[in-house]
Amino acid sequence: MSISSTIRFVVIIFFLIVTTFGQQPIVKKIEFIGQNKTKSYIIEREIQHPVNISIDSSLAEADKNRLENLGIFSMVTLQTFQQDQNEVVLRYTVIESWRFFPMLTPIYDEKWGWSVGAALMINNFRGRNESLALQGQYGGQNTLGFEFVNPWITGDHVSFQLGAGNDIYSHTFLPYDINSKHFQVRLGKYFTNSIRTKIGFKIIDKTYSNELGTRKFSYIIPFINLKYDTRDLYSNPSKGFFSSNSIFHRFAINGNQSNQLVWNQSTSYFKELIGGNLNMVAGVNLASLLSLSKTLDVWYDYLGGAYTVRGWNVPNSGLYKNQSQSYRFGMNWITASAELRQTIIPKFATKFDNEFGLSVVAFADVGVIQNNIPELFQYSPLTGIGLGIRIPWPIIKSLRLDYGWSFYKGKHVEQSLHFSFGDKF
Repeated sequence: MSISSTIRFVVIIFFLIVTTFGQQPIVKKIEFIGQNKTKSYIIEREIQHPVNISIDSSLAEADKNRLENLGIFSMVTLQTFQQDQNEVVLRYTVIESWRFFPMLTPIYDEKWGWSVGAALMINNFRGRNESLALQGQYGGQNTLGFEFVNPWITGDHVSFQLGAGNDIYSHTFLPYDINSKHFQVRLGKYFTNSIRTKIGFKIIDKTYSNELGTRKFSYIIPFINLKYDTRDLYSNPSKGFFSSNSIFHRFAINGNQSNQLVWNQSTSYFKELIGGNLNMVAGVNLASLLSLSKTLDVWYDYLGGAYTVRGWNVPNSGLYKNQSQSYRFGMNWITASAELRQTIIPKFATKFDNEFGLSVVAFADVGVIQNNIPELFQYSPLTGIGLGIRIPWPIIKSLRLDYGWSFYKGKHVEQSLHFSFGDKF
């Protein structure tokens, strides 16, 4: 046999081996089961794996994650069925989460304490992944309002959000009773799966009252938000990068009031350290709110509580007046956080069609706050460390309980228990 004949023979044998053993089966069909109220096209538009091509397991898994991220299913599973040697069927099985939340219940908030709330929250409204919320509460905070969200009102991921409400409450630490009315409209657009924008405006009318008089502020607030998101799962990511940047400007509608330009951002990174159902994930976050405006007391913020530096109690008016912790108040702030999240009970759907599970978390927070940006790094930061648990829950993503210890200039100050909804980042 000549050399050329030998080469041809080897090539043919190699081709036969690759074709027989190396070729991925073709996806002949993609099917969905388990949905009752959800319209079929809501599921279909999240699926990007084509049919009649070789199966791509990473693309199929990404489609599963997109269905999870809709927030309307307690559980999504993916199965592959072999039709014959060269063809497979992809089957996505979904369990729809609770859609209706009519409730009359006590509500606790770190800022305002206890209230009695009445609400009707409809998730997956009309089976089209829309949400509608009508709610009110009385007590520490008195509210009445509604919000409607359609995440895909037209085109490709073009969203619409409409809301209005009236909130009456006492300021957390300033000596004011506040009556705030608002109306807002938002439009959003996906440019890619990872890059998303949102624009809109909010009209706010606020009245600050105390025994000395009344101050009125009316603003129209245009804003733009840009997000870059590569997380696999929004509610409990095991990997990925997330950055949200919002710029808004308070334009005074009437009176001699100050305008305010604000940049608010939060950037996080997640990495899985131990895989599997009982995975361990590390996450870090950098967040800030920076204002290029002159100081106005009604814009003052604070550090502490469940969403900034944990381990510090939410401050009250007495603490603000005595100035013993003046380093906790200001208009501009920067925080950094790290968490180690360990799954104890993997998320699952109960017989009541709601999700359940359990994770434990170790965390560390650090933050600085001042009225002027150049002063932010001239003072010692607040720090907090602690432990917490997370329980998956419909619509709000998770119930969170954190217990932390706070420190300033190396000295222990206090400890605090935080009950809240959703992750800090």
